[in-house]
Amino acid sequence: MAVRHGQNLLEEALRVALATKRSHPARLTCLLRLVAQTCGLTSASLFLPDSQKTNLTRRFSSDLGLDGTSCLIPFGSGLAGAAALGPSQQSASYQELHPEERALEGAELHLALPVVNGRQLAAVLTLSGTAQALSPELPGRLRPLLPLFCGVVGSLEEAAAAERDRRNLALVSTVGKLHGSPHSPGQLLTRFLRLVTAADLAVCAVARLNADDRGKPRLFRVCRSEARLSVDVLLNWEQSLALRVLSSEASCSEEPSPGDAFELHAFATPLGSNGKTLGTLSLFGPRELLAPEQTEFLETLARLVASALAEAVSSERITSFLRENEKKLKELALLYRMSNTMLSTIKLNKLIHLTLTALTAAPTSLFDRAMLFLTNERSGVLQGMLGVTSESAPALASPRNGGNDLISSRWDISEEAMAAQRDSEFNRQVMGKRLELDATRNIASQAVLERRLIYVPGEIDGENDELHPGHGTAYAASPLIAHGQAVGAVLVDNALTRAPITQEDLRFLQLFANQAGMAIENSILYNKVEDANRQISEAQESLLQKERLAAIGEMAAGIAHELKGPLVSIGGFAARLTRKLAPESSEWSCADLIVREVLRLESVLSEILHYSKRPTICYTCCSLADIVRESLAVVAPQMEEKQIEVTTRFSRKKLALQGDCQQLKQVFINLLINSLDAMGTGGKLAVAVAPDQFEGREAVAIRIADTGGGIPVEALGNIFTPFYTTKENGTGLGLPIANRIITNHGGKIQLFNKPGVGAEFKIVIPLDGHASP
Repeated sequence: MAVRHGQNLLEEALRVALATKRSHPARLTCLLRLVAQTCGLTSASLFLPDSQKTNLTRRFSSDLGLDGTSCLIPFGSGLAGAAALGPSQQSASYQELHPEERALEGAELHLALPVVNGRQLAAVLTLSGTAQALSPELPGRLRPLLPLFCGVVGSLEEAAAAERDRRNLALVSTVGKLHGSPHSPGQLLTRFLRLVTAADLAVCAVARLNADDRGKPRLFRVCRSEARLSVDVLLNWEQSLALRVLSSEASCSEEPSPGDAFELHAFATPLGSNGKTLGTLSLFGPRELLAPEQTEFLETLARLVASALAEAVSSERITSFLRENEKKLKELALLYRMSNTMLSTIKLNKLIHLTLTALTAAPTSLFDRAMLFLTNERSGVLQGMLGVTSESAPALASPRNGGNDLISSRWDISEEAMAAQRDSEFNRQVMGKRLELDATRNIASQAVLERRLIYVPGEIDGENDELHPGHGTAYAASPLIAHGQAVGAVLVDNALTRAPITQEDLRFLQLFANQAGMAIENSILYNKVEDANRQISEAQESLLQKERLAAIGEMAAGIAHELKGPLVSIGGFAARLTRKLAPESSEWSCADLIVREVLRLESVLSEILHYSKRPTICYTCCSLADIVRESLAVVAPQMEEKQIEVTTRFSRKKLALQGDCQQLKQVFINLLINSLDAMGTGGKLAVAVAPDQFEGREAVAIRIADTGGGIPVEALGNIFTPFYTTKENGTGLGLPIANRIITNHGGKIQLFNKPGVGAEFKIVIPLDGHASP
């Protein structure tokens, strides 16, 4: 009966083992359930060893699911671990079981049977139940079933190996496609690491490339969600593994320490190609990661990706070399074009705008901001001339006849764009700057005095003002050198974008500054020649004017002298007639007209004699504000009569000079009367006295503006010519006399005419000196 019962168990077990429609894990679970049910056991379990035959890592049980579960029982530990070491069955109490050997309630005894395939351990079968169920005859009854367990386990391992080989082949094929792909080394490594983690080879993969040209190693990592909390620990682990691999140039592996919070194993291998180590590859995953066949496969993958990486690095270097050559070619062409641009104009103002705009505007856009300072040797300072930002710099355009060729064409900038740059707040800040020529005070002066480019990195604190933010912003200054002399400096920074300034940018700035220095020096010399020519022309014209005026004065003085005697007689006889004739008679009217006209002629003769005389200036300390107020008081009755609205603005600063107060008062009265004569009833008169500059010296400016419709355009060239007048009763000597008085005081009269609106006279007189009469 027992034999028949054993044959039935064997037949049923054989049927289950040969059920091809079931998976191998399902067959093992069904066999265990059949054994437990047939033999009256509490449970039956089967433990499978790893490939290294050091641990039991997978468990199937009659009271678990069909797919089984993972475990970690070292050989020699617990009941199953002890059976894995010995050829015979083992029995144990509950206390001797490994924690992962689950024991159900009611199990009094536990029995372990090794399942061997030849001399190799295939599995360990553990049985739990009562002492009656685990009788001494039970191992003999189950022994015929062990080959079935061995066969199913072998099939399971073969299927797993086939699946692993298929997965590995697919991964090798995918990695092989990385050869020749248009990826950078970083992109290639990142994609490879994602493939490794997606294929369940590791939960975290890290690739470390050797130091690049900047001396810094590059690190790439991809971690699955279950390993993200341990990333910092894994990276520290990876660093030590990488050092070991690079020093030995061989693969290495490590198991977790007993106190680690994770059960991850590590494998690291070099990334080598053509005898050169490019870096290391470190993987972190389950124990299967360290299986011999798995480590061999990972080394193969590392060689494949290293080959693709070497190809990508070479391709990147070739691309970088081509890009660098192309950049240098464009840079040289750009520099040549800038040179053409700077040589295309001799106007200093436009040249400065073109220079700074070329540094900040498209298509160059080398820097965010550029500032130009010129050396003032007389005052010993660097004078701010212009400040341009990338926001205020328009895109440089070629003139209509400039052509499209990069080398032969040049750029241009419109008057509107230059005006917009001059009106910017940043430009006003720059123009208000006076940098002392002291190498210890600012880098602009240091660049000028040492005649070399000065660069301040962003991490070093520099000048902390509105032009140089200093901390966190890199900036540089390059001298403008021409004919061995530093004529100024160009300051640049990237204060808007905080972008770094590269060595290529600095090299280009230095080349550009050398070109700009020569162009600016040529422009300055040309302007000096033009100024000299203009001064010579003005001197010649002034000499001719003085000779002409001297001749007119001598003639006028002679005529006035000859006419004065007869006029006195005529006036005297006419006055006697007015006293003897009746005022109502027509004869009295004629005599009175003769008297009035004689008086007018005598006034004209007096002005002619006054103009022809060589004036004498009595120098005293004159307050210009007081003189202007007294002049306004003289003409006040006429202004009230014509209802003229007067606005005055006087500087709070006391403006005094050495001059002839009476002559200056005559000038202002003359100009005020001319304004009143030009305006009708209800006009507006504006008078202002304020500090000014005249030829580099401190001066005072007096402005007298009216709403009299302005001076006719055809008369503008003759307003200071003696005897030229547009008034019906004028002598034409008022403005010439005023002009001569101001000239004798070392000053100048300027006219700002607005036809149809009014005229404004500006008198500028220096405070620190005077000219000889």
